[in-house]
Amino acid sequence: MYKLTLLAGAMTAALALPAMAQSDLDRLATATEAAGQNMEAYLVATVPSLADVMPDWAWSPEMREAASCTLDAIRAEGGDEAVTSYIAEMEAFSEIEITSLTQLSTVTPVPISADFAAATGQTCGSAELAIQQMSESGLMAAMMDPAVMTALMGQ
Repeated sequence: MYKLTLLAGAMTAALALPAMAQSDLDRLATATEAAGQNMEAYLVATVPSLADVMPDWAWSPEMREAASCTLDAIRAEGGDEAVTSYIAEMEAFSEIEITSLTQLSTVTPVPISADFAAATGQTCGSAELAIQQMSESGLMAAMMDPAVMTALMGQ
């Protein structure tokens, strides 16, 4: 019985190690991809035709590089605690059901400050990559349609 308990404990620890060893970058990727899926669920539920223009939320190598740059910038500005806090906020955000554009704009985590986030998004290239991703999928053009925006605004 004692050996069985030790074996079970060892197997549990071995299975938990990959999660514990997950890097900040991997945690951020998982959270942002899940948040993208949540946003997509809201957008498509509100405007079903948007299903045809949703981008792939999986990170490309370029997005990983941009996010790594972003985490480095957050760490340089606010230290390890700021990185840990931002990732935890993104993980919590990734579990929230999106129900409106207003909610989306007010609960999306921002590292350090809005100005810092905007500057870092430009410097690291994540803003450009996101726009490119949404443009290539057709989501950007669809969002410019007044009927789509009216529906999303709940009017």
